[in-house]
Amino acid sequence: MTDQTPSIQIVEEGQTLWHTNRQPAGCSRCRRAYLAHSDYQVATCPICRQGTLEAQPALMRLADPEQVLPFQITMQALLPTYQRFVSGVWIKPEDFNPETLLKNTRPVFWPLWLVDSDVSGRWHMQAGFDYQVESAKEVYVGGRWESRNQIEKRVRWEPRAGQLETRIQNVVTPALEEHANREIMTGKYQHDRALPYDPDLLGSAFLELPDLPPEVAWPLARPDFDQALANLCQKAAGAQHQRDFAIDAQFERQNWTELFLPMYATHYTDDEGQPQVVIINGETGEIRGPRLASRKRGSRIAGIIGGVAGFMFTLTLIGLLLTMVFPPAAIIAVLCGILGLSLGILAIVIAVWPGQWNRTQNGPRITDRS
Repeated sequence: MTDQTPSIQIVEEGQTLWHTNRQPAGCSRCRRAYLAHSDYQVATCPICRQGTLEAQPALMRLADPEQVLPFQITMQALLPTYQRFVSGVWIKPEDFNPETLLKNTRPVFWPLWLVDSDVSGRWHMQAGFDYQVESAKEVYVGGRWESRNQIEKRVRWEPRAGQLETRIQNVVTPALEEHANREIMTGKYQHDRALPYDPDLLGSAFLELPDLPPEVAWPLARPDFDQALANLCQKAAGAQHQRDFAIDAQFERQNWTELFLPMYATHYTDDEGQPQVVIINGETGEIRGPRLASRKRGSRIAGIIGGVAGFMFTLTLIGLLLTMVFPPAAIIAVLCGILGLSLGILAIVIAVWPGQWNRTQNGPRITDRS
């Protein structure tokens, strides 16, 4: 394989790129790198929400990205999404509310590689051709056997081999080490809806830069190249199926460019003051992240209710004592006792529920790279 690595250079601190006023910046905690607006020095990292962005050189392509998938979900449209997201949590941290999530929302474009390459080599595979076989089937109907014709589809496998010279374009390949987790967090995108790069499509969004260099990403791209080549050879053979495809290929004149996908990142703080990051797919509006209940609020509310329950039990004891001189007080004592018992049970439930709920929040979370 030749020409695997694209032209990558060091972009100095303060240098703007891609026909924008954005310049390289890195998070002091999670080490993610971005192209950010010139006022990024006061910004918190839009993904980890724990470090601040600092000017730094970056090792990256100077050429423009190739494609951008625009945001289809506006910031204003996120409020109903946040309302549904928080509605299932009974006792929430004070910071976990739709208004805070909307205020903390930051648009981010995250990267994929698009890889082009000339391919030449000798291939072989098993090509499958559909054909039909007519046969008879005996069925018992109305007290007698009848013979009925039926058509059965089968596949005939034949070896095929040949020489191939072609160019495969825009094979989508991970550009981030955390690609698998990021894809879980955002859900799927329709890559075919991406537009040619235009800086006007970026708006105010941060651009997360690739951290998976081409020489590391190539083994991830190769299976997709093989699949594209197998499909091409299957079509050339006029087959409907293929298996056991193999090619002794040479890959030349490679070109690596970026495709940027839209997402929103927001957060709320939990009982310990730690940011809990929530991710929204900027195309589909899918939202994922932890929905934690507040143990502190649960304990505080349970304490108040428990105090009222204790007061009601005290009234119950007083009522029982009064029954010796005022028998109707027994009715009040019973009512206070029932109310006190109910409140006591409610206090226990409220104290225990947040911990039980939080143990169920084991879904995907943004990768912690600290």
